[in-house]
Amino acid sequence: MKEFTFNLPVKIFFGEGISGDLSDLARRYGASRVMLVTDRVIGKTKGFAAIEAGLEEKGIQTVVYDETEPEPPVDAVDRAAAVMRESGCQMAVAVGGGSAIDSAKAMCMLCTNEGSVREYLFGGNRTVENRPLPLVCVPTTAGSGSEVTASSVISDPERGIKLSITHEWLIPLAAVVDPVMHKDMPPVITASTGMDALTHAIEAYVSRNAEPLSDALALAAIRLIAEHIRTATYRPDCMEARSGMALASVMAAASFVNAGLGAVHGISQAMGGVAHVSHGIGNALLLPFVCETNLPGNMERYARIAALLGEKTEGLPIHQAAGCCVEAIHRMIRELRLPATLHEVKVTREMFPEIVKGGMEYRLMPLNPVPLKEEDIYAILEKAF
Repeated sequence: MKEFTFNLPVKIFFGEGISGDLSDLARRYGASRVMLVTDRVIGKTKGFAAIEAGLEEKGIQTVVYDETEPEPPVDAVDRAAAVMRESGCQMAVAVGGGSAIDSAKAMCMLCTNEGSVREYLFGGNRTVENRPLPLVCVPTTAGSGSEVTASSVISDPERGIKLSITHEWLIPLAAVVDPVMHKDMPPVITASTGMDALTHAIEAYVSRNAEPLSDALALAAIRLIAEHIRTATYRPDCMEARSGMALASVMAAASFVNAGLGAVHGISQAMGGVAHVSHGIGNALLLPFVCETNLPGNMERYARIAALLGEKTEGLPIHQAAGCCVEAIHRMIRELRLPATLHEVKVTREMFPEIVKGGMEYRLMPLNPVPLKEEDIYAILEKAF
């Protein structure tokens, strides 16, 4: 068995309704004044109001920042960090999906480190030198996994790219995973973020850096998503399905934090910067086409994924069993009514060169089970078009 190190320093609290009282966590991290970081949609929900009231009732002052943006751009994050510095808050609670959580990570970091967030993005001229302000995350989607990761993904519109800040100090101190907070997700968000979690689990499981603990979490996440994603999408009040997806999201994220990701994320991240395709939609759309390209790199593992996704693989030759994985994902996308082609999300062939360039530069691309060249990514994009 290979030697490995498994790391997951974030504290995870899981349960229905537990987000209603975060005062003990605020006191644990020495905060009497907390900034609640969210967007204007989540900020109007009953769940968010309960979080705010729960803190105020226990003597913790709150300041609401509800102007986070999807795929957070550099300028918006810099403005938000300035507001937080001036607020006197000693801690942040991020309530939302990956964009709100990524914004809060960068905001907390910029409160203790000088400069613009642009300077800390991959390839920038600054590194994180001081510990960020404490951050607690309450995810409202089951997909991004940002509540347990060390990265903050930021858009740089000036360059038309999405990059990340990655540092162990960006890992939130606590993730409060409350399935009740997921009930307000519209079907398309439930489906696309769920496919994001599935992508995390699959890419971690077939990664060249996979190891036994990451494998166990990835396989459990795939099984849970296969069981619950359709019900969570079409019966949003089913708490069993919501709980299954919430747990799967955390498991998948814990897996990829240790095992890494691959070509789906590399291409999707580049595509998001060029064409502004949302992360979950981009991952879902690309996943079956990348898996098809990757099959020769680990047929045994793709065959096991196929079985977990409900395919009847017993008795099939290994290459056929592995191929069932691709069809299972296509079927899932159809049943969830998500975009299945690039032209549906307004990606044009003229964008391909920039997407390919960004994909090839993705720092985790070497972990993909099959080494990819530029022509391979062009072929994937052409199939997906």
